[in-house]
Amino acid sequence: MIDIGVNLTNKRFDKDRTELIVRAKKIGVEQLIITGTNVEESKQALMLCQNYQSQFPNALFATAGVHPHDADGVCDNYLSDLALLAKQPFVKAIGECGLDFNRNFSSAEQQVKVFKAQIQLATQLGMPLFLHQRDAFTDWFELLKPFVDQVPANGFPLFYGE
Repeated sequence: MIDIGVNLTNKRFDKDRTELIVRAKKIGVEQLIITGTNVEESKQALMLCQNYQSQFPNALFATAGVHPHDADGVCDNYLSDLALLAKQPFVKAIGECGLDFNRNFSSAEQQVKVFKAQIQLATQLGMPLFLHQRDAFTDWFELLKPFVDQVPANGFPLFYGE
């Protein structure tokens, strides 16, 4: 079993992160995919994978991406940062990316722009996507449709989280 949406970078896990991983392993979760929600969180996710590798070999992996909630906060070089992160062996997908027109923590226009860029990045790098969508299915699907056959699964599906 694999848990694909683990937010282990969140500070609420600072006190019991190791214990949480141990509990997950005990109940049969073989791998945890730590979610990257922005460039900094993606870096932290990668660092956690690297730091826990000796204690939990081949158990932790990460995604590198910008969640729609964080789309307004991207810097000019976020795509090159994500591309560098994606080259690391622990990073298995681009995302969590998509559209969230329910909460609108970022403008719809910026969410679309950042989502498109991440779809194109995944296509260029030959990586799967970890997707998010809330109250935006039609726009989300229209953006994805031209790339469905171009984004590989690499042993992973097109991940979808809501």
